[in-house]
Amino acid sequence: MPSPATSQTGPSPSLGGRAGAGQPLLRLIDVHKRFGRNEVLRGITFDVQAGEVVAILGPSGSGKSTLLRCINHLERIQGGQILFEGRLVGYRADGNGLKEEREAAIARMRREMGMVFQRFNLFPHLTALGNVMEAPVQVLKQPKAQARETAVAMLTRVGLAAKLDAYPGQLSGGQQQRVAIARALAMNPKLMMFDEATSALDPELVGEVLAVMRDLAAEGMTMLVVTHEMGFAREAAHRVIFMDEGLVQEEGSPAEFFGAPKTERARTFLARVTGA
Repeated sequence: MPSPATSQTGPSPSLGGRAGAGQPLLRLIDVHKRFGRNEVLRGITFDVQAGEVVAILGPSGSGKSTLLRCINHLERIQGGQILFEGRLVGYRADGNGLKEEREAAIARMRREMGMVFQRFNLFPHLTALGNVMEAPVQVLKQPKAQARETAVAMLTRVGLAAKLDAYPGQLSGGQQQRVAIARALAMNPKLMMFDEATSALDPELVGEVLAVMRDLAAEGMTMLVVTHEMGFAREAAHRVIFMDEGLVQEEGSPAEFFGAPKTERARTFLARVTGA
């Protein structure tokens, strides 16, 4: 597999390093991702500042979910660079090029990036409390008493204080997704990423998950949110990024994007999803 350093338009490996004052929390520079001959990401560049909520919108197949998976190195990129707090994600400088980082180092960085997927992926044999405690105990090696205290606090934060001892099969889809959010929060991440977190839910359950996400946004959590929920993007995001065909077609404030989209592709997309 060619490393990102082989990208002809990619930046020098020397850009990797600790972020200084005013540096973005997350930086993507000319990121490319291919599956065989299909180039899913065709040169993605943008920054995310600490405390910022960025909504990523676009039609199905535009590369949004793949982008999130590249950010925490669940997918390997073929060109460009991703930097988190100034550190290369998934790679390290090696001479004049880049070499894939060791799995232990990748895992350490992933701990700082919470990820909430479409599917909840809870352990069915563990209670809500047990699901949230699992990673702090097994990954962070926290004492069980400390992990339990954190888990109770996180489940309370997402409105599930009364469901600590409930198993996933006893919870609604919305409640299960809120457990998944609490599980991610229990790792004390610096960035939370949501990949269509409400798309697998019945319509009447969507609101309770969006309410938790709005609360996190209001508390100053840095969030990168792939969503088809236009209301959330309009009300909770600081910035909207519109993707199509593996490219950032447009970005701006919600007022700019929803009020006066600059591109015909964005106007067509909004007309279809809003019915306007």
